[in-house]
Amino acid sequence: MNSELFTAAQPGPIRWTLRDLFMTALLTIVLVAALLLAILLPAALGVDLIRDLLDSRRLVAGMIVGGLVYVLAVVATYAIIVRRHRGSWREIGFRAPPLVPLLLTPAIFFGQLILLAIANLIVQSIIGTFENPQVEQLTDSAGFSWLNFVAVFTVGAIIAPVVEEMLFRGLLYQWLRNHIGAVGAILLSGAIFSAVHFISVLLLPLFVIGVLLAAVFEWTRSLWITITLHFFQNAMAIGLLFFLQANPNLLPQT
Repeated sequence: MNSELFTAAQPGPIRWTLRDLFMTALLTIVLVAALLLAILLPAALGVDLIRDLLDSRRLVAGMIVGGLVYVLAVVATYAIIVRRHRGSWREIGFRAPPLVPLLLTPAIFFGQLILLAIANLIVQSIIGTFENPQVEQLTDSAGFSWLNFVAVFTVGAIIAPVVEEMLFRGLLYQWLRNHIGAVGAILLSGAIFSAVHFISVLLLPLFVIGVLLAAVFEWTRSLWITITLHFFQNAMAIGLLFFLQANPNLLPQT
């Protein structure tokens, strides 16, 4: 039986260094700073179109800016990692997955939900009932709107999984694996993935997701499966959030 149906070939040496990762992060920060300056300066100078958008459609404007930040991270990755080293996106992990893991993706996601539920229960047992702070960030006081939903879904469920998997599993995890081995890289990349979201009550759930996604990438060597799992997770959360916004009568009355 062809083993490539079950797992990918062993990874070869990677081209990028720790310095390259820092340079990618630095270039992203510089590009984002330039983007924010280009947006906020005209608004501060009284350009009505930009100011009105920022004031009247804060959620949509935030999603547009967030989407552009992700795009700039891809630009920085191309400039520092791909073009500079004459590499390819395939080396980062954008390669076809083995067939069996691909077919098992729904089952893996079901297991992901179970692990996430356990992590949330552990957090709740320690700090009591809590609310995901992202809910407030993605909630418009005016209530449900299709424009808000499309903006949040596009950025949160489509763009974010692709870019975050590229950065955390494709670049960071593979570099760590080359230096501290698979187990250490899975745990450390999961911890970093959790920490950079800056959401204290979700540190454990995000760590669990980060570890699972890194383990799946180690098994498959393909970002497409981890992107799919990440998409399922975010799409389900966003869909449920906006469904409840559209149907507030389903929420428990207080």
